[in-house]
Amino acid sequence: MQSYNYIIWDYSPFLYYSDYFQLRIYSVLFALGLLFVYMKVSKKFLDKNHDIENFLFKLIISTLVFSRIFHCLFYQFEYYSSNLIEILLPVQLSSFTFTGYQGLSSHGGLFGLFLGLFIFQKNKIKLLDRLHILLNILLYSFILMSLIRIGNLFNSEILGKECFEINFLCFIFPSYDMLPRYPVQLLEAFLYFILFVFFRYFSQSGYRDNVVKSIFTMLIALGLVRFFVEFLKLPNTKIVFEYFNMAQLLTLLLLAISFIGYKFFATKSFK
Repeated sequence: MQSYNYIIWDYSPFLYYSDYFQLRIYSVLFALGLLFVYMKVSKKFLDKNHDIENFLFKLIISTLVFSRIFHCLFYQFEYYSSNLIEILLPVQLSSFTFTGYQGLSSHGGLFGLFLGLFIFQKNKIKLLDRLHILLNILLYSFILMSLIRIGNLFNSEILGKECFEINFLCFIFPSYDMLPRYPVQLLEAFLYFILFVFFRYFSQSGYRDNVVKSIFTMLIALGLVRFFVEFLKLPNTKIVFEYFNMAQLLTLLLLAISFIGYKFFATKSFK
């Protein structure tokens, strides 16, 4: 007789719930991750630049804004094109329900981060210093992304495809259906943590002396993890070209830019 070791995931996504206010575990983990990145980077560069905290705050705002814009544009365009004001509001106006900002795109966050890096504090922080700040933000953001995926698990969202040949360590999400699915949230969280450990180790060995090369290497590693894990996920957008979802297309663009940047900018010097 075949045995199955499925995990029934029916935990509440709320840390606190009332008729007037709800606090999701996802929100807490997201906030803790952002705080972790902010504290680690600001502590590292505070002695070198006293304007670092203001700079980081602007980068966080830019990252969140474009995370939201990219999600609404690439993942739920049909809905938000008819409900533009809800892009900016944490409520669903049709039912006057507080929803929070459900829907953030990591690709949009990267775009906002890079845009902010080259717009803010240009006259106060040298380009080389900004690149080192970016490198450290990317490094510690692997922890942020791990926490976000754990938050997705508590929300029973970003689900994996149905388990077929592998029947151990598969999760059932009763709020969605009763089919065993790959725990892609945990897999992705684990891989991001491995990337953090890997790059943190090399940061102690002089690898990061070439800051631009290190930045593009991190982006390539991030892109490869995201691209291949997507094959195990239920697509949250229409499949394009019969094989790829929107996240994979955006990731392919990220990888193309990163490989080009690695090839053409890694040997250049910045001041």
